[in-house]
Amino acid sequence: MHLYAQDSAKTATNSGLNGIVVENEHQKPLEYATVSIYSLPDSLLVKGTITNRKGEFELADLAGLSYYYKIEYLGFESYSSKPVLLKENEKLLLSDPLVLHADTQTITEVEVTGNRDFARIELDKTVYNVSKSPVSDGGTINEVLATIPKLNVTANGGIQLRGSSDVKILIDGKLSGLLGMSPGDVLSNMPAADVDRVEVITSPSAKYDASGSAGIVNIIMKKERVKGFNGNASATIGTINKHSGRTALSLRTGKLNFSGSYSYQDNWSGRDYELSRLTKTETNFEVLKVSADADLGNRSHIGQFGMDYLINDKNTMSCSVTNRNVKQNKNGFYKYFRTLITSSTFPNETSRESAVDIDLTSWVYNASYIRKFDRKGQELSFDAAYTNNNAENYGNYTDETEGNTSDFFNSDREEAIVQLDYKQPVGDAGSIETGYLYRTNEINFDEPIDLSTAFNYKESIHGLYFQLSGEKGNFGYQVGLRSEHSDIKTNDSYSDHYLDFFPSLHLSYKLSGNKQVLLTYSKMIYRPDSGMLNPFQNLSDPENQKLGRKDLGAYYTHMPEFTFIYKRDKITYTTNLYYVYTDNIINQFRWVKDDVAIVTSENLGSKYYAGVDFNLETKFNKWWSINSYLSGIYQKFTPSGEAHFSTNDDFGFFGKLTSTMRIPKWFNFQTTLRYDSDMPVAQGSYDQSFQVDFALGKRIMKGKASISLWIYDVLNSSKYNVNTSGDRFTQRIKYNFENRVANLTFRYYFGKKYSVLKSKTHGSGVQHSEKDI
Repeated sequence: MHLYAQDSAKTATNSGLNGIVVENEHQKPLEYATVSIYSLPDSLLVKGTITNRKGEFELADLAGLSYYYKIEYLGFESYSSKPVLLKENEKLLLSDPLVLHADTQTITEVEVTGNRDFARIELDKTVYNVSKSPVSDGGTINEVLATIPKLNVTANGGIQLRGSSDVKILIDGKLSGLLGMSPGDVLSNMPAADVDRVEVITSPSAKYDASGSAGIVNIIMKKERVKGFNGNASATIGTINKHSGRTALSLRTGKLNFSGSYSYQDNWSGRDYELSRLTKTETNFEVLKVSADADLGNRSHIGQFGMDYLINDKNTMSCSVTNRNVKQNKNGFYKYFRTLITSSTFPNETSRESAVDIDLTSWVYNASYIRKFDRKGQELSFDAAYTNNNAENYGNYTDETEGNTSDFFNSDREEAIVQLDYKQPVGDAGSIETGYLYRTNEINFDEPIDLSTAFNYKESIHGLYFQLSGEKGNFGYQVGLRSEHSDIKTNDSYSDHYLDFFPSLHLSYKLSGNKQVLLTYSKMIYRPDSGMLNPFQNLSDPENQKLGRKDLGAYYTHMPEFTFIYKRDKITYTTNLYYVYTDNIINQFRWVKDDVAIVTSENLGSKYYAGVDFNLETKFNKWWSINSYLSGIYQKFTPSGEAHFSTNDDFGFFGKLTSTMRIPKWFNFQTTLRYDSDMPVAQGSYDQSFQVDFALGKRIMKGKASISLWIYDVLNSSKYNVNTSGDRFTQRIKYNFENRVANLTFRYYFGKKYSVLKSKTHGSGVQHSEKDI
């Protein structure tokens, strides 16, 4: 972000000022501190910027004049320097960090006239600042992820990065935040108001766990800094029996800090589909048409309690416990119409009802320790997590011809993660990082009526990494190597263990003050999970079965990428060229046996795709900005000799445009438009789809409350149609999800943080509040 008042009286030269801003208590870098420089003797604002995540700032292209500079940060006393004389072509580096002291005065009410950029690109990731999005006040994390250019959230809560669902989700850089449940289920129950920013990592460095072949989405949560008692409560009502509520409390005393939250959600949604399949038999062609009317109910109670203990300035311990209780109902009514093309017989019509109830209870325990050393940036951290959950699955089916049947099985899951990381600064701008990760995951499926179907899956991963990063002039680098030993076993004669190495490379070079290029490479792995190996049969739809395989192997992904960044006063333009190659890829494979479609996961062969991204962020003025994104991809699937389908390749593209209007003393508006063209898959393609989402939000009651409205798929135009073909069959499925959904949320804030004074306009013209954190 750059702020301008008026031009300097002299022509700018190559003079500049660089420094670092830290807070006084722990000497931690302050990110997003506002740095402004004024000319003397007239005290006119010449230029402004904000600090990066390391607390660093740079004021470039200054004239040779006398100046003073000012540092401002919410919750801290402002700092004004003594007069500084810059000579022409002098690059002045402040040798000592600029220290800001905490301000004991509390401020309130949001009235922000300066905002940080929506997106910024760093050496190994793109950071999206979503905390000011209107969706953040009332939506869930999944809903705010849907506004990010490179991401897509499917109707069933799945998260895609550049069109691929093989993406890993982290919370605050840790796997531990999503233990025990699928990321989509967890994030759809977490409020977006708790999210500060989202990091999209398309080429992960060696410090990250190597699983996730498409990349990483790292969700950074807001950190409470204000002492005393604070909290908020919210209630949401939505279309067609959707409602939820949440309250979050915190008590910070300095040494001991406590936090707790409880949320409740009760949602019903329709998920219907129509299927049409043509199958070649020995003597004829059979046509099958299926219509399914299905409803999904989801009720959840989630409670969390946490505690932080600040032993001293150098040592901090934290622990938390989370309980999730989720009940799901899947009720469906299916109609089947069968006929032979060359026969005059009447179609065979049957029907079936299914009712599936799932009751899941999950406990997650977290503990962490952080040790800071005297040298700035030197840190040791330890994180451990354990979860145990139990799911009971009840199924009742009424068939028109065969009568009633039922099934029941339990699934028990235990998962643990231990992570140790150490960071050591090297020189003025470099660092060495190393660490160890151990994670284990064991799942037991047990059907009491038929013990022969019991299934056990156990996975153990040991990982070590080493990473070196730094800067020298306009050149930045990060190079790393990770090794992981994998051991996967089941009770169904499956065992696989192997040692892998995963290199990563990230390079950047500043061509000028506003142009930069990046070159990255990383290698990732995708291992078969329990669902792919589990031989349990899904009985809800007898015409479409899903089975596991016991002979799957892991596959590896290579991802080189080139990025060009061009920044102007109100425009940031980014182009990415990337190539992804995968051999022995695991993909779903559909085949027909005895007139029944069976879906399994197979090592199908190779896949590669080459793509180009164009991203343009434009700020028309202080209150209106637009982010536009367009990606074109060429994909090619080459089957192995065992797969019975031909090579499939095609070109597709998808785009997203997000308009955000922050109108002072009125509503904040956000509109997102998304278009996906026809996209190829291994055995067919997805149809094109278009969608418009809308959100608005407003702070009311002098900043102590907010109201927001979010409408998903305003035009009800989003489609999810899949075309598949294989040996002797072609098939088309049209999914009719309940797409047009509206939610209205009221949120109230209380406590010391929101109860005292209005914020004042600083001399720079930028107004901050406690809610900017």
